[in-house]
Amino acid sequence: MNPIRPYEIVAPMTVYEVLRTLSRSDRRRTEEFPGKLTRHPSTRGDFECPAEDGRVHQAKTLGNILVSYWPDHFAREIRLTGIERVE
Repeated sequence: MNPIRPYEIVAPMTVYEVLRTLSRSDRRRTEEFPGKLTRHPSTRGDFECPAEDGRVHQAKTLGNILVSYWPDHFAREIRLTGIERVE
């Protein structure tokens, strides 16, 4: 019996570039969230954002950080599409 393959995080370099600019506490909180998504990939965000590709992205606020993502259940991946500061 094959074990179920866990979900993986897939993100563009821009996400990692933003992470480097965050304070230690913001970075820690932001880095923990995708790990939770790999265990619970159907987690909904605080609101949904339609994207140019027609796909609906989830958006989750973590303090003053906004993380957008969508789960690709077929590929078993969480696609992070953006991280940004919000005021």
